Amino acid sequence: MIDFINTRRAVLAGAVVVATLFAAQAPASATAFCAIKETSDGFVALRAAPDRNAATLVRMKAGDEVMLRAGRRGAWQEVLYWPGGTRLERPGASAGRHGWVHAQLIDICG
Repeated sequence: MIDFINTRRAVLAGAVVVATLFAAQAPASATAFCAIKETSDGFVALRAAPDRNAATLVRMKAGDEVMLRAGRRGAWQEVLYWPGGTRLERPGASAGRHGWVHAQLIDICG
C-alpha cells in the first residue's frame, strides 16, 4: 500500500511539473502577431471587453494585425491591434490599440 501511495504522489508531482512548464510558455504568445480573418460582412469587431455586447472599438479588416496578449476568457482573446501594415511602417509610433476579439476570427500567427 505504501508503494502505491508513493507512486501516486510521484505521478501527481510529475503532472504538476509538466503543467507548470506548459503554463510558463504561455507568455511567449504575447509576441505572436496574427492576421485577422476575412469575414462575410467585411470586418471583425475589436471589443472593449470579452463579450459580444461590449462596445466596438474598431472595425478590423482582413490583413489587419493583432498581437496576442496573455488574457483569454472563454472564446475571447486579449489583443493589441494595428491597422494593416502600420506596425512595420511606423515602429514605436504606437503601442497598438488594446481590446478583445473572438479567437475564431484570428488567422495565421507568426
